Amino acid sequence: MPLQVALLRGVNLGKRQVVMSELRALVEGAGYANVRTLIASGNLILDAKQKGAKLETALEKLMLDGLGLKTNVFVRNAEELDSIIVANPFNAFAQTNPNFLVVSFMRAPVTDAEMDAMKKTALTGEEIRPGERCLYIKFPQGQGPSKLKTPKLTSARNWNTVTKLAAALRGA
Repeated sequence: MPLQVALLRGVNLGKRQVVMSELRALVEGAGYANVRTLIASGNLILDAKQKGAKLETALEKLMLDGLGLKTNVFVRNAEELDSIIVANPFNAFAQTNPNFLVVSFMRAPVTDAEMDAMKKTALTGEEIRPGERCLYIKFPQGQGPSKLKTPKLTSARNWNTVTKLAAALRGA
């Protein structure tokens, strides 16, 4: 079974607190193997027979039943994460400002209407580029002052986290 990453939306923000050791124990108890977490923001690395949408659905149900946490889960394998890294339209920015470059993972490609709506809420200097079921978002002043409105079903990670997750899936 190949390693996959499951990104939980909105974990450890505000009142949505999840202890990573409890999350790992729950997922291991459900029969998944090689379960690890990366930083305390809902990044699960695991071996699973299920893939993609089937794994997302299974993990969402597990989170709800086991932790009382209603959240969306976005699953990617090593090849998909590597493709996201290679396709990064902001490589130079990522080298100097990796915490200010964000990848927002999505279930479906962004529509033209969604792109137009986001661009209307972007501050000067913020840039958005669509990727394969993701958005690349450049926040020159950081996310704090931003007014950018992304599509509802996303889970964002900064560039440092994306590259660390990809390395973990490759066993590095």
